[in-house]
This record gives sequence, structure tokens and C-alpha cells, in this order.
Amino acid sequence: MTLGVLLMAYVAALYLLGMWLLLRSLQGQQTAATAGTEGRFALKEGQTIVGVGETPVGLDFYLGDSVMEENSYD
Repeated sequence: MTLGVLLMAYVAALYLLGMWLLLRSLQGQQTAATAGTEGRFALKEGQTIVGVGETPVGLDFYLGDSVMEENSYD
């Protein structure tokens, strides 16, 4: 065998070994539940979303029951 054929076989073997190791490492990973899948909530009658804050963990919703300004469009 020539040196070129041996080199191509070596590179192909390294590639296949790398792909096999990658697939094995990805199969062992477990996915954790995200904050969006924990549960939903509904606003009670009279409640409104007063504000939304972004934190490193997720979004915080601030709820209230007072209306600052109420417009009547009759």
C-alpha cells in the first residue's frame, strides 16, 4: 500500500472514532424540564398584569388588582 492510501485510511478511522464518541456522549445526556413546562396559571377575576421583569432564571409577572386609569369609550 502506498503512503497516501494509509493516510486516508488513518484519517477515515479517526473521523469514525470521533463520530462514535460524539454519538455516545449525546445519548447519555438527560434533558431537564424548563421553566415553561412547569405549569400554567390563570388570572382571577379583577386581576391584571402590572409588570413583567426579566431575571436570569426567566420572566417574572407582577400581578395586581388596582386599575390606575380607566378609560370609557362609549
